[in-house]
Amino acid sequence: MGPTVTCCRRAEQSDGGGDRYKEKARSHGRPGTPLLAVRRVRLKEEELAKPRSVGLPTSKSKKALHYMQVYRNYYDFSKASDQAQLWYANGNSSAAGDGISITKMKTWSTGRVAYKEAVRLWDDHRTGKVASFQTNFSFSINRRNSSEGGGDGMAFFIGPFPPSLPPDSDGAFLGLFTRNRQRQPTVGVEFDTFWNPNQGIELDPTDITTDHIGIDVGSISNCISYTKGLAYGSLSSGTMEAGITYDAGSKLMVVTLRLANGTTVSVQAKVDFKDAGLPPDAAVGFSAATGGLMESHQLLSWSFSSLIEPSRKTSTRLWVILLISAASASLAGLVAALLYYGTMRRPRRSHSFQIDLQVARKFSYNELSAATNNFSKDRKLGAGAFGEVYMGELQDLRMPPVVAVKKLTRLMEQTRKDYVTEINTLGQLSHRNLVKLLGWCSGGGELLLVYELVTNGSLEEHLHGPERPLLGWPERYKIVLGVGAAIDYLHTGYLKRILHRDIKLSNVMLDDAFDAKLGDFGLVRQVDPEQGDLGGTCMIGTRVYMDPICISSDTVSTASDMYSFGVLLLEIAAGVKPAEVQVAAGGGHLSNTLVETVRESYARGAVLEMADKRLEGNFNKSQMERVLAVGRLCIQLERQHRPSIKKAVNLLSDLSLPVPQVGCI
Repeated sequence: MGPTVTCCRRAEQSDGGGDRYKEKARSHGRPGTPLLAVRRVRLKEEELAKPRSVGLPTSKSKKALHYMQVYRNYYDFSKASDQAQLWYANGNSSAAGDGISITKMKTWSTGRVAYKEAVRLWDDHRTGKVASFQTNFSFSINRRNSSEGGGDGMAFFIGPFPPSLPPDSDGAFLGLFTRNRQRQPTVGVEFDTFWNPNQGIELDPTDITTDHIGIDVGSISNCISYTKGLAYGSLSSGTMEAGITYDAGSKLMVVTLRLANGTTVSVQAKVDFKDAGLPPDAAVGFSAATGGLMESHQLLSWSFSSLIEPSRKTSTRLWVILLISAASASLAGLVAALLYYGTMRRPRRSHSFQIDLQVARKFSYNELSAATNNFSKDRKLGAGAFGEVYMGELQDLRMPPVVAVKKLTRLMEQTRKDYVTEINTLGQLSHRNLVKLLGWCSGGGELLLVYELVTNGSLEEHLHGPERPLLGWPERYKIVLGVGAAIDYLHTGYLKRILHRDIKLSNVMLDDAFDAKLGDFGLVRQVDPEQGDLGGTCMIGTRVYMDPICISSDTVSTASDMYSFGVLLLEIAAGVKPAEVQVAAGGGHLSNTLVETVRESYARGAVLEMADKRLEGNFNKSQMERVLAVGRLCIQLERQHRPSIKKAVNLLSDLSLPVPQVGCI
């Protein structure tokens, strides 16, 4: 037996093993407890030989790379020692039971919280190159009561280090800028809950009078891009999720916000960090302020990653990743991982140190082997498309007690390479609608990843399983928005586009609240944002969900994921499984019955005939029509006519938007 490596995937069952799987899961797990899954994959010796640690020269060498290095373990902010891993500007900001409070619920309160170390924003010593970055965070802004107005808002900022709170920066200045007119070396993304009239200085854009998101450069009055049309109170109506990406090449900053009601809004602008006066080593964090009205500002989760692309003379790529994850009882964790790819020539006089790859909790191999009783037959739960699934138990009280272990047995050469990509990718992804990576292990010639397995089963089980109660329309519509948000994160919320390549019902897991979590990332691929189709990477998905162009040309793109998403939308609305039939005898092409039926229904003007008959009309007609319409747009044969995921999510979440005609996108 050669060495193996374990990769993160959701546990799967064979058609005949589902009941046995669920029975054992219940007998080992506590109610409502997330499960873990571990999977083993055989890899070549040379793949395991790739470095898992980082050697970096220090400043003793003149040839040393001047990059910021950050490495931290996992912290629980319920303890005072761990709370010190973040920098708090004043007494108004503090770690709370379920998040980080940036301000207190009182008038004229300001606060700041930031990562305690500087992050390299641009290289001032060698190349002058600027970092691209991506950050995701969830937060909430809450008024004292709904009858009062909000004031004033919260912001993400990049500015000088240390990140001291600017004087006289309360109210409309959001803890970002001081009240004087002098330009300040700070870039902020504001989530403004109160429109301030002109007070000798333009505090807010003059053509809006409601909540807005804006990109500020140098001062609060220099809001170079902002949203219009947000309803009053939109930014103080529950938990929101934001994503901010910055591409150094194009200097484009894109801000996307998912409101508490599921609506997605975005704003973008070109920002030159050097022209803005930002230093090479900058602070990243959050600020907030109140004025004459009260509201609280809570940060619930935060991930940040930055990348300075290597010059042609080097082949070094350096990532800095910071992660704060929230728990219901306490805000848990700050993880910063340093990933190093490629090789570099080390100067003779340089001193090197080692940093282990640690993006999550590290397990010992013996711990996971013991959890599965050495992968014994009596722990076998079933089999999926790529291997067998085992049940295991963890003794670590800090982790969920039950694990599932998947041992892959049918892998091709390209699939092995895909799993190597998966290892590097999964640890950097963080989104509420994605199955979460929890830990990893290397030992005994193996690399294993430990990940969340949601306990309420898959969407396929709930929609088509004979033993499940009928899945109602409110739950289905919620799932549609959740899966859309997950794909949006993969396609646009990360430094590189990520293609899932196997979007289908069985890869959508549901928690007890029927929130969707997209999993099964064994087929993901990363592509450059400017890159088009990928060749030779398509024929490994599930045929009935697969883009026909993939089958004919073996090329894949984000539009391929959109086709699969379209089939999934139609299946959720119609409650009918997609199937393939031979169109003509003697070798005619295959046709997807669900897709063709939808097209025929539209041609006859009988769209709602496609609605799941089991619902007996108990659904929101506008929502049903919109899901079918967006699904139809996604399954268009020409890739250029399919909507982007962001367009699709906006159409699904905002029913007031007009649906484009087929062929007009």
